[in-house]
Amino acid sequence: MSTDVQDNGSPAKPKALAKRAPSSALDLAIRYGFLALLVGLAIFFSIFANGFAGPRSAVFIFQSVAMTGILALGVTCTLVVGGFDLSIGSVATSAMMLAAYMMVVLEQPAAVAIVACLVMGAFIGLVNGILIVRFKVPDLLATLGMMFL
Repeated sequence: MSTDVQDNGSPAKPKALAKRAPSSALDLAIRYGFLALLVGLAIFFSIFANGFAGPRSAVFIFQSVAMTGILALGVTCTLVVGGFDLSIGSVATSAMMLAAYMMVVLEQPAAVAIVACLVMGAFIGLVNGILIVRFKVPDLLATLGMMFL
């Protein structure tokens, strides 16, 4: 078996491990092009659209993504321990349906609906936890089953 040797007597590095050439303009555009486009659009609409960069617009955006952010925090807890929860979207949808049912049909105050949703979510989480820890069902399979249930 022959090995390549550099001029100084040390073995040559394989081409895959060789030092890459400095980034070209195309590499930079691929890597950071979306961020540049996002910043450019934000600047453009801030200048030409009244109220785009105002506080009312920011509050609207934060209200729109608040639920997604809260769900992302919950999924982060399972990802940290190496698991994955596929049922989170359907549990959130079920909680919204339960809240609407309690407030519209049963005419309960919002506080009661919130507590009911938290209890429902905790119960589903408990069932998921028992399936995964006690019965050794893989987390993807257990939460996928709960999603369909």
